[in-house]
Amino acid sequence: MNRDNTAVYLSAIGSALGERTPLDQVAAEDLDGQRETLLAEGLRHVLVSDRAVPDLAVESALRTFAAATVPVDSVVYCTDTRPDVSATVDLRTFFRGIERVDLTGTVVGGADCGNFGLGLAAARGTLLAGQADAVLLVTADRVLGGRRYLANGVTVLSDGAASCVVSRRRPERGPALRVLSAATTVQRDVADSDRPLTVARTTSRAISRVVRASLEPLSLTATDVRHLVTGHYGDGSRSFLAMAAGVSPERAHGPRRAEVGHCFAADVLLGAAGLLDGVAEPGDLVLLLASGPDTWSAVVAECVPELSSE
Repeated sequence: MNRDNTAVYLSAIGSALGERTPLDQVAAEDLDGQRETLLAEGLRHVLVSDRAVPDLAVESALRTFAAATVPVDSVVYCTDTRPDVSATVDLRTFFRGIERVDLTGTVVGGADCGNFGLGLAAARGTLLAGQADAVLLVTADRVLGGRRYLANGVTVLSDGAASCVVSRRRPERGPALRVLSAATTVQRDVADSDRPLTVARTTSRAISRVVRASLEPLSLTATDVRHLVTGHYGDGSRSFLAMAAGVSPERAHGPRRAEVGHCFAADVLLGAAGLLDGVAEPGDLVLLLASGPDTWSAVVAECVPELSSE
């Protein structure tokens, strides 16, 4: 289990999403015949795009740059979508698209929908090592092959990207999250299990463990959490994640899940953006829970107001 307790700021969240498509317009085979199940779990739409993943990442990054007050000098690029040629080629395509060929870059993958946690750890590590003053964190994925039903989480996979600036310095304008602590844990063999009860038990224990590891250094408990952000899973799965984290399901924030679906690792930033858009108040404690099949990250953050409002 990895821990990092040095504060950084997340700000200027941007996104680039596919076209919103009602589930009843998606081919039954692409949903594995589970349309009614998805509707019962609170999902209504899926986002569909035929654009290349680096292009989605570019659009999101440009929106982040437009809102940022801190100049970016490094990039962490997160994806689990198979590249046409290589991850390096995709990263070069991304740099050309944002017209910033002077930036260093790191590609992060391997945690599926949990890549946000690993990407944030890479961004924080770059900052703490003194290799950059601000890092662009971008996560982008899309479905290849048409199949969009995800049984693990009971959700529908959507195409899109989300990005933010991770900095040691507080942004000069706009709301932000101050990351206070983070932890990541893995259990590599659980993804290979064909026993749902084993998967559920292992997942629950891992989430409980990683949430405690993120809160205890701050002398906090799950009862101090005001807002929980998870992936856009079905209602039952989101309640399961909340209870595993020790947080009341009523505090699980995700009002856009019905219209957005599950945008892989981008979900966490999309949820955080919603909190910062008037839902959370300054001082509210937020728990960002990034979960993949075998990797779980918990990020504890505090909502901070715009400097101009103080």
